[in-house]
Amino acid sequence: MKNKKQDVKQAEVSERNINNNIITKENKTNDASIHLIFLVCVIGVSLGIALEIINVQNRITKDDNRSYWVYSAFNDVDNKNGILKHVHSVLERLGYEKKTNKTWNLLWSHDYPFRSLYTIIQNLKPNQKVNHFPGTGFITNKVNLATSDSKYIPKAFKLPKSKEDFLKYVADNRNALFLEKHNQHRGVYLKNVSEIDLNNGESFVQEFVQNPFLVDGHKFDIGVYVALTSVDPLRVYWYKGDVLFRYCPEKYYPFDPKNVDKYVIGDDYLPTWELPSMVHPYTTLGFGMKDAFDHYANSKGLDTENMWEEIQKAITEVFVKNEHYVIEALKKYNYKDNFFEMMRFDLIVDENLKVYMLEANMSPNLSSAHFPQNQMLYEQVLYNLFSLTGVASYVDSTSNQTVNNMISAQKNIAVFSKECNTICKDNCEAKSVCVLCKPCLTPKLKKALLKAHRENLHKGDFRRLFPPTMLQNDIERNMNHLSQINRIQHLWYQGKCNIDTTWCV
Repeated sequence: MKNKKQDVKQAEVSERNINNNIITKENKTNDASIHLIFLVCVIGVSLGIALEIINVQNRITKDDNRSYWVYSAFNDVDNKNGILKHVHSVLERLGYEKKTNKTWNLLWSHDYPFRSLYTIIQNLKPNQKVNHFPGTGFITNKVNLATSDSKYIPKAFKLPKSKEDFLKYVADNRNALFLEKHNQHRGVYLKNVSEIDLNNGESFVQEFVQNPFLVDGHKFDIGVYVALTSVDPLRVYWYKGDVLFRYCPEKYYPFDPKNVDKYVIGDDYLPTWELPSMVHPYTTLGFGMKDAFDHYANSKGLDTENMWEEIQKAITEVFVKNEHYVIEALKKYNYKDNFFEMMRFDLIVDENLKVYMLEANMSPNLSSAHFPQNQMLYEQVLYNLFSLTGVASYVDSTSNQTVNNMISAQKNIAVFSKECNTICKDNCEAKSVCVLCKPCLTPKLKKALLKAHRENLHKGDFRRLFPPTMLQNDIERNMNHLSQINRIQHLWYQGKCNIDTTWCV
């Protein structure tokens, strides 16, 4: 009996040990499970935090790609109801947020920024854009442009540097009249030669066009908005959606040189909608200023088509002659694709619609405070400018090749298929067009053509000034006056024109 009791006790002890081992194992298993669950939670939280950081960074990046900064050393440009009111409003409609000079995607400078902001602009990132090109001061400087040798620019002389040439010209042109203009364009006055201070180093003189074309007796000028998007190769566009017509507040005749309101267009000009002959086409029928003027001129038996062609030639000539200044200035900066520029060229026409160029404005007036009716013109010009230059793009293609290809790819710039499959197949120098074949394309040229293709897709109401309008299969045009890369670019546009007539203009 005693042995049986001992066996029972041993069995109970063994059972308890087994149960304890099972419980211990279960506890260990439970502890391991708890540790695993805790580890999974930690990893999950960490991933969540990491993803949120990435999302924040992405949001910041997106915000930076939709941010702009306005600058002027002399004007209150931060005021959203001020001189840049419509710049602010259009950019905000495009999803841009106004920032400081610390972080921005677009700089809109009312002044020429390359002196005061040199350090900032010299170190631009590829995705940043500035609304001026370095070197364009050679175009917008009043004296430089006025004294250029061109059939479209009235004869002008720097004083006192060109005093002798001026006096000789006066002697040869006894009936000529001259405007004395301050170098900074602070005043314009018609004077007799005897009244002009020939030793004044702050002004220049320019021949006065005495027989201007008049609308209802009023002299006017024509303001054409022009966009420069590239140099080397050169691409220039003009806004065909409308142009700005400004009329003198006083009728030209009887002429009185002391009354500048008869022949000088100032801030208080007479707008199109206040001229009797313009009320019907502009106000009643709803045409723009350009079409209203064309209607008036046509009613007088004049054809304005040639006038507009001459205006385009006059503006194009300025850029072709001065491109080298911009190219040289760009050498100081890391990326030449950071820049674009919009100017307004002011021109007049005589009674035969002969075209004369007066000046190019670096930062044309975009405020409708004086004439609220101009709001639509300014905002349409700005929207089309931003579309043309990629500012209004709704995708970020600065670093993503897949996105770039979605917009413009190799197949979009391929031209001259016959030549590329035959003559140029084994020799990139066999013919001038061979450099445009894919095996012969340099990286620089390919990049330029892809950008040109994107501009053509988004040009809106802008039309090409340079390269100029062309006809299909017209490859015999004289281009000897152009640089090599501008000749090549012209051939590319010709190739696109041969395939699709919409590329001809």
